[in-house]
Amino acid sequence: MLKAAGACLLIAGCAGFGWCIWRDLEKRAEQLKLLERAVVMLESEVDYSHSSLPDGLMRVGGRLAGELGECLKRAGRQVREEAGMTLERAWEENIREYLKKTCLKERERELVKAFPEYTGFADGRMQLAALEQFAGEMRRAQETAQREAENGKRTILSVSAAGGLLMAILLF
Repeated sequence: MLKAAGACLLIAGCAGFGWCIWRDLEKRAEQLKLLERAVVMLESEVDYSHSSLPDGLMRVGGRLAGELGECLKRAGRQVREEAGMTLERAWEENIREYLKKTCLKERERELVKAFPEYTGFADGRMQLAALEQFAGEMRRAQETAQREAENGKRTILSVSAAGGLLMAILLF
């Protein structure tokens, strides 16, 4: 009886571990979607409101709830208020803390850190084109993450439960 209870707990634990892995894949896709949404909002701020990037970051940050919104507001405020502060340096300082709390892969983190490379154009049209390009790259990363989460759900849950079953059989 005790062995059967132990086997059931082992299988449930392995299945729960698989569920946690899948949940992180889903969270990663959601985080990328939020980042893409922020870039699209920034793009519209620059295009329609004719805002500067620091002002746009502060306005978009004000509309987004949570840590990403705070991160964007801090970066925009730093560039606006601190003499000699560049967008690149403010972005790097603020986004680093936000990225530590995400489930993003290293390649996606590098993409987010590269945002300042898409800014700094004096020509408004060039700036918009660069922001559109960055938004497109974020969209592709989000779609890839969403596909991975959808495709991996059954596989991860099945393999983790089967692994628990195999361990239970081998132990008893």
